[in-house]
Amino acid sequence: MKSLVHWGTTLGLTGITLLTPVLVASAPALALTEAELVKKLNDTPCFLITNNKGLPLTSQQTDKNGKKIPFTQVFMSGQEAQAFIEQLRKQKTQDPKKAEIFKTLQVTPVGMGEIYKKLRENAKNPTKSLQFAFQPGRQEVQEAMALLKQQGKNIKSFQSVPLFILSAEGKGYISVKGKGASGKKDVDAIPMFFSKKDAEALLKKVKAKYSKATIQVGDIDRVITVLRKNKDVNVVLVPPSYSLQYVNQLQRKNRNVQSPKPKR
Repeated sequence: MKSLVHWGTTLGLTGITLLTPVLVASAPALALTEAELVKKLNDTPCFLITNNKGLPLTSQQTDKNGKKIPFTQVFMSGQEAQAFIEQLRKQKTQDPKKAEIFKTLQVTPVGMGEIYKKLRENAKNPTKSLQFAFQPGRQEVQEAMALLKQQGKNIKSFQSVPLFILSAEGKGYISVKGKGASGKKDVDAIPMFFSKKDAEALLKKVKAKYSKATIQVGDIDRVITVLRKNKDVNVVLVPPSYSLQYVNQLQRKNRNVQSPKPKR
């Protein structure tokens, strides 16, 4: 599994300055290549629980034919992944091997694009490949379900990773206008947030122009389906600010561990 090691604090909207919000109603019908889609998804960190060698912690589930399939959990929240590790360590186990394994567990950030690539590969042979079970952030799922219920939709569960998108009075999605990553020309980019709180920050900025702007709920599965059919280069998946902060904390911690102590 390829772990990203160069995440910074400006992923997602890198190179884009929030200027004039505009409306975008449709996308050009050109398919993204798999490489382009992986690159777009890799802006968002996911979190695996691994040992100190980077091997993911696995469990088994039984499929409809009674076969046991290995799987590992993919957390959208690094904090929730860490909390899961702490729960395992608190368990009383009589198996010394398990106890030793639990001591070596750590949270490892991985690009969502890398998980997507593995899922595509595994689909060719699902009974023999390691499967991935996504664990959306609990708070984001609760926020998404609350919004959907406010909008009159009868929903009892959310079966994907939620996204939060700004819409203006039913006229289309709100895009931000600014410099592209190359800095050479202006682009219109529709931000799709993994965090409702981050979406609300942009909503406050656009309210002056679009007083009836609202936050709509989408999900990553449908967005991936659309991106595979349409070359919507204007869509920007915005990772949660708290996830980027968590990644940076891990990087600082690892640098401190690796740096030799000065000799006295």
